[in-house]
Amino acid sequence: MGSIQKRTYTEGKAPRYVARVRVGGREVSKSFAKQGDARDWIREREGLNPTGKRVDNRMLSAVLKEAIPHAATESTRAGRAHLAANLGDLAYMKLGDVTAGDIRDWKHTLEDGRPWAGGKPLANSSIKTLFGILSALFNDAVAQGQIPRNPVTSVRRGGETNQAVEPHQILKLEQLRALIDAASEPFATMIEFGATTGLRAGEMGGLRVYSVDATRKVVDVIEQADGHHTAFGWRELKSRKSRRTIPLPDSTLRAVEAHLEAHPDYEPHSPLFRAAQGGQWSSAHIAKMWRATAEDAGVEGHSWHSLRHFYASALIASGASVTTVQNRLGHASPMVTLQVYSHLWPGEDDKTRAVFDGLL
Repeated sequence: MGSIQKRTYTEGKAPRYVARVRVGGREVSKSFAKQGDARDWIREREGLNPTGKRVDNRMLSAVLKEAIPHAATESTRAGRAHLAANLGDLAYMKLGDVTAGDIRDWKHTLEDGRPWAGGKPLANSSIKTLFGILSALFNDAVAQGQIPRNPVTSVRRGGETNQAVEPHQILKLEQLRALIDAASEPFATMIEFGATTGLRAGEMGGLRVYSVDATRKVVDVIEQADGHHTAFGWRELKSRKSRRTIPLPDSTLRAVEAHLEAHPDYEPHSPLFRAAQGGQWSSAHIAKMWRATAEDAGVEGHSWHSLRHFYASALIASGASVTTVQNRLGHASPMVTLQVYSHLWPGEDDKTRAVFDGLL
């Protein structure tokens, strides 16, 4: 689904409307003087791949469902059915819209714990099997000229879970500010909210108006979006430990209050943030908007998950304990927190040096 961003200028120039749409897995954009022209351009581009051929606009779940009964063997049929049950947010994406970043986010969900399976993760061997089946599905679409490339091929299938965060994966403050400045509302407020709470994308989409308690200055995380951004829906969190209450800084509270003042029709039980067409934000839609915003801001190599790393590193720098960081992030155990962030706690390098100083 395409999007339109209005750009205004301070020098008396007329506003421009930047239209964006994904075509064959690649995002294209164009600027227009009139919003109607931008909307017409999106309608024209949707449904065509880069070669000008009509693409399959069905959801990935529908494509896979059709492929199941045509499997050559019973084992292939069972494998496709297993994949269909574990597509997660990919199920609601169009075949040509899926990118390597979406595949990578899906892989993290399978490793960390599937919300649709009570937070239970999949073994690496099972993940590799699902990757192979999904890759074959995309290879078939490439062969038919529906998409230009297979997004699965550039993503590693195996690997360790809960890997330590690398320094380059942590957003710098100036990068965060650039992202907020480049984003339109409500995504700018969502980015600030994510940086000051560490919420996962699905948790952000699952927030309701009543989730934020201005009196207590907290947000209660009790559910997440069900992954379909064209309608309102919620599902259980990743795990029992993901249910948590997070303190909010005054700046974030003010941003949320301004957002709600601009939308007085929002009911307490409705989503706190809504997409341009009025639907609920999903993880996939947030990832898509992030990529467009990051391109405008000139911020490369980061995803929504980078806000989570930013929040964790800020807590650690402030002197927060392992237990505090675990509780704020909703990790299943302190071990997960240590696996990812232990090297960020200050003083560990000095302790190591002290052990060996003068030893030799």
